[in-house]
Amino acid sequence: MQARRVRFTGPGRVDLETIEVEAPLENEVLIQALYSCISPGTERSHYLAEENTVTRDSPGPFYPGYSNIGRILQVGPGVDNLRVGQFVATALPHLSHAIFPAKPGGPQRKLASAVPQGRSFSPSKTIFPLADGLDAQRLKECSTYCFSRVALHGVRRARIELGEAVLILGLGPIGLQCVQYARMNGGHPVIAIDPTASRRKVAQALGADHAFANAAELEKSGLFKAGGGPEVVIEATGLPEVIPQAFQLCARNGRVMLLGSTRGETKSVNFYTDVHKKGLTVIGVHAGTRPLHESRPGHWTVEDEVALILKLISNGRIQCRPFITHEFPVAKAGEAYELVSKSPEALAVVLDWTAE
Repeated sequence: MQARRVRFTGPGRVDLETIEVEAPLENEVLIQALYSCISPGTERSHYLAEENTVTRDSPGPFYPGYSNIGRILQVGPGVDNLRVGQFVATALPHLSHAIFPAKPGGPQRKLASAVPQGRSFSPSKTIFPLADGLDAQRLKECSTYCFSRVALHGVRRARIELGEAVLILGLGPIGLQCVQYARMNGGHPVIAIDPTASRRKVAQALGADHAFANAAELEKSGLFKAGGGPEVVIEATGLPEVIPQAFQLCARNGRVMLLGSTRGETKSVNFYTDVHKKGLTVIGVHAGTRPLHESRPGHWTVEDEVALILKLISNGRIQCRPFITHEFPVAKAGEAYELVSKSPEALAVVLDWTAE
């Protein structure tokens, strides 16, 4: 059968590629995509070939996406852990149909139609079954799990104690999820900074105690005594120039979490005054730093984290609908990426594979 997948062919250029997908063999299933979510951070940077991206030096082809909700369309011989019609989440790129191993570690064949080989986000081979009976809206919310995966990793690594003030810099989907997880972990107050008014509004709807346009507004608010600040600062913008501000705003002996993947170098840090003298702990948080096999306190595997996140989204403990700002049929994927590249109003943008 024929399938389609989103492809970057160069900076700012995207199209839909047609590929052939065969029937599943032993230990394989055929997954049909329903909804996949575009990241306005990592995917946008790769779309524009910004610094510290795979597409910077070699522009294409590149297969974006890593947050896909689908259903099992067929199962191969011997598959006993999944069934036809079951909703599942995967880290597959944006593609309509894919052959996928039913259980990691089993016999696998190398097919271009299974998972795009070569230049992609190297998706995990894990399938996460979802609860039965989820409606279309909740499935769309589940397609944003990639943002929660990053946000929860950052909040978990911060080891927030009950009553510690938490400041989140940047209110994209990851920063907005940090707001919710910081509250769940006992952060008080939870404070957010972002120049875009619509993002600040969503942050407050999701539980931020305060939301400011910039650091000057925070300082004028009087939330902290002169020379004081929040015990935890989570940098979620990915902007190199914001990192010195994160150091300066953090309280003495506080923790700064570098959660956003910066695109470029930070060139103006005075480590003596901003870090050393204040006794700050600076923690880099990246997907590649997760443990591979066993979760431990403060540091969970991606499989354990995603399984928890999907439960929280499915039962409404974590809210995602407020930051799903746009939906596009897959045929208009180019328009979707153009919007993400230009508009700060675009947060989670869902591609609808059912709108044919």
